Amino acid sequence: MAIERLPSTGDAPRATGVPESLVAGGDADSAGIPWAGRTFDFHDTAFAGDDGSTPAVWRDAVAEVRAAAGSLAAATAEHTPEGARAGGALTALADAHRGALRALSGIRVLVPLLTEAGDVGLTPEGRTVEKTQELSIVTVAAPDGRRAMPVFSSVETLRRWNPEARPIPVPGPQAALAAAQEGTELLIIDAASPELEFGVRRTQLQAVALDAESVPPWVDPEVARVFDASIAGNPRAVGIELAPGDPEARLVAAETVAVLRVVPGLDRASLDALLLPIQQRWAASETIAERVDSLRVAIRTA
Repeated sequence: MAIERLPSTGDAPRATGVPESLVAGGDADSAGIPWAGRTFDFHDTAFAGDDGSTPAVWRDAVAEVRAAAGSLAAATAEHTPEGARAGGALTALADAHRGALRALSGIRVLVPLLTEAGDVGLTPEGRTVEKTQELSIVTVAAPDGRRAMPVFSSVETLRRWNPEARPIPVPGPQAALAAAQEGTELLIIDAASPELEFGVRRTQLQAVALDAESVPPWVDPEVARVFDASIAGNPRAVGIELAPGDPEARLVAAETVAVLRVVPGLDRASLDALLLPIQQRWAASETIAERVDSLRVAIRTA
């Protein structure tokens, strides 16, 4: 990912590369903490007294998402996902997702820096040595191939992911802003810690950065209207419903499932001919582009 190179710091030659939105100065991280120390107990900063543990409000918010996802799974075990719209399970899951994003806007997270080899040179004896080391923010590959910026709620979860990483404590909105500015479409909080892992998608970064409301597309009335309009007048398309594809918000699947109901008896060629113009309408929709991060289509017969 694109990074800004900052002046060398510390006793040994070292360049620090971090997004501009996370830079507070060359001698310290964005919280004002010198690189020479790793403690968060640094006076006159927003993080004084921070012991590096997961904020309780974040732990509770993720637990609520997990519980709501489990309730939805139980409610739909004998029914199609779209059938759960009549009940409260889907609404409860949407509320839990919104609550987690609001919680993230109010906590500090730890952005990991990893050391990379910089310039190399030769000693008088002819040995190759590293003349500099660079601390850089990293990205990881999400299951869909996109790049995600990992951040962590605690020192424990960061070390579980990579014990060599050095943490930069920043407010949650600042991490979301940094990801957006760097062109990284996803944030993953607490990767490698399944009980706390949570993903923030491209369409949610602005909400976290601004502490604004974010409505999941699978309960967004305006998004539903666009999908309904995309099949209007098509006699082979009986109806369309939206469902969560990644209910636990762990970036393990497409965010939204479009369940398209069609008349019985269509062969593969007929289904392809049916889907092509519908998908073209989806691709042309600004509403879908702005509010739906990723989409999977499921075909059902009426």
